[in-house]
Amino acid sequence: MPGIYLSTVAYLFASSAILCGKPRFLREACVPLKKIQLIIRDAGIGSRRATDQIIREGRVTVNGAVISDPAVIADPEKDHIKVDGKLIKYLEPIKVYYLFNKPRNVVSTMKDPEGRPCVGDIMKTVGKKLFPIGRLDFDAEGLMILTNDGQFAQKLSHPSHRVQRSYLVKVRGNPDDKSLRRIRKGMDIGDGERLGEIEFSVINRQKTTTWIKLALFEGKKNEIKRIFFKIDHPVRKIRRISFGPFSLGSLPVGQWRPFTKDEQAKLSSMFK
Repeated sequence: MPGIYLSTVAYLFASSAILCGKPRFLREACVPLKKIQLIIRDAGIGSRRATDQIIREGRVTVNGAVISDPAVIADPEKDHIKVDGKLIKYLEPIKVYYLFNKPRNVVSTMKDPEGRPCVGDIMKTVGKKLFPIGRLDFDAEGLMILTNDGQFAQKLSHPSHRVQRSYLVKVRGNPDDKSLRRIRKGMDIGDGERLGEIEFSVINRQKTTTWIKLALFEGKKNEIKRIFFKIDHPVRKIRRISFGPFSLGSLPVGQWRPFTKDEQAKLSSMFK
């Protein structure tokens, strides 16, 4: 905390935007402080990544001072924090968790600037500010988790936690053992990126397609499509069936439900 506090003070004094009405966190070191990014996230404005972008765009003020560094700290109970000119009413939110079976051709965000169907359109009747964990491609389907719990989202999605994501993947043709052996940790998947840890097994070979069960431990953009493109067996369908200890089960496409008691227990065990 001292190191963060001092670096924040240096940052704020260096900013010409700070006027005589200095943020309270410059005056009171004993109050419970949080990074501005986390305060905004926990107020339900968006995911950690989304709030990071909002701050860097200069859309956030603390006691009238423009803040552009997500690491700045503040007192969520006493400082006046605004996003796009609107005061955040910070209340420690009641944490909620939903499983959602995303249909194909739906964007994995709560809003889409291009006007395409998105998760937010389907889940608007929930009446809560949520954000999705673990996005899926537009043409992919399957399990997503929606929540307002930023700490849980970080725990589940950050690569350092190595949370397993499992998929059923339908590819064109019948890849032989030689082709499948090319799928391995360290495999070049293009754009200077390499494949991380991976597990897979062939589920069903059909005349012109093959179903493969795939487990990944990090999320790179279009990773699954890039893997099978590399071995000349393009993807025809992707369905995520589990994310960490949470499974899709029999949840119908386009439907959602709150966590069960069993899933709540799994959630609690992740933070032990």
